[in-house]
Amino acid sequence: MSYELFIALRYLTAKRKQTFVSVISLISVLGVIVGVAALIIALALMTGFQQDIREKILGANAHLTVFGSWAGRPIEDPDSVVRALLSVPGIVSAAPVVLEKGLIVSDLNPGGTGVVLKGVRLEQERRVTDLARKVVSGDLEALSRGGGEGREGIALGKDLAATLGVGPGDRVRVILPQMQMTPFLPVPKSRPFEVVAILDSGFYDYDSTRAYLDLRSAQSFASLGEAATVIEARTADLSRLKEVVEEAQRRLGKDFFVNDLIAMNKAFFTALNLEKLLMSIAVGLIVVVAALNIITVLILMVMEKVRDIGALVALGATPGGITRIFMLQGAIIGIFGTVVGCLLGLGLCWWLDAYQVVRLPVEVYYIPYVPFRIRTLDVALVCLLSFLASFLATLYPSRQAGRLDAVEALRYE
Repeated sequence: MSYELFIALRYLTAKRKQTFVSVISLISVLGVIVGVAALIIALALMTGFQQDIREKILGANAHLTVFGSWAGRPIEDPDSVVRALLSVPGIVSAAPVVLEKGLIVSDLNPGGTGVVLKGVRLEQERRVTDLARKVVSGDLEALSRGGGEGREGIALGKDLAATLGVGPGDRVRVILPQMQMTPFLPVPKSRPFEVVAILDSGFYDYDSTRAYLDLRSAQSFASLGEAATVIEARTADLSRLKEVVEEAQRRLGKDFFVNDLIAMNKAFFTALNLEKLLMSIAVGLIVVVAALNIITVLILMVMEKVRDIGALVALGATPGGITRIFMLQGAIIGIFGTVVGCLLGLGLCWWLDAYQVVRLPVEVYYIPYVPFRIRTLDVALVCLLSFLASFLATLYPSRQAGRLDAVEALRYE
């Protein structure tokens, strides 16, 4: 062990006459620990929040959607559009979809609630979205078979089912904002359905408003014939989504409009990224404050050890050696605080995520609890920032200690 490291460790561990300096040293170590732990937790929180919402949005929706050339225009030959999309490099699956808005009522909730109906071909839809993996009760395959007494089947989001007070086997009625003529007067279109499955996407906005029908049932109910309202598709690589959309638009021509999920939710994803950046900066200031505490500790230490420095110089220590003593002292504080803070932050992230400690109102935040996702890169950057700030904080007081005149330090001894 070099004498610089030996003396630095002795200065940090030995009992001092000036208790004030010891207290400041302890505070600076705690500052680094708290700063590193807080920054790791904040980054894990924002990363988990982003990833969870992003995965739920991407899982419950297609990566790109093809609309008619103007709003409300149905796509008359959806199968030909599906074939054209599948010929685009990067698109792995596509499916025709019928989307309609309406009102859904039940015996327990005759007032009803708004609903977004989605008519799908189940065998194709399971390759475009994660719909089939979200079933919590019932049988999704019964969408195409229908329910009892000749009623067609319908699958509901779990929060929508809870609002209506229904489960698999129960009856609901869907009303569309379209008029149909009767012998007496025009009335809105309505049709009874039997609930065959309950779905849980984990995203309240979808689970509280969406219901799923077989494509043919939806086409018949909405009087679309063989047409579809949109075509949805999934890509193999989201990083190339923009290129795939441009190629799909080129091949389909001006009679169709192709949009992608990222563009439709651009403001939302941008806000999440900005929020993570701002939170990281705000919490990162704790590490900077801790580094300033290290400067204070070293300045006070130099003032306390003036005679010791003079004696070391008289014994042959060089100015560079004196500088290294105090630089090592600050570096040890930084390394110890960084390691302990990192372990504390990782441990708290695991506990907070495993036990779902931070619960959220799903009506506001879409997800039931805050997930914490640890990225190795984030932890490495936090540790690097902490050590770098701690090291830079040692430069000024260490250089001042190295410039101390031994004669002046020992004049009155």
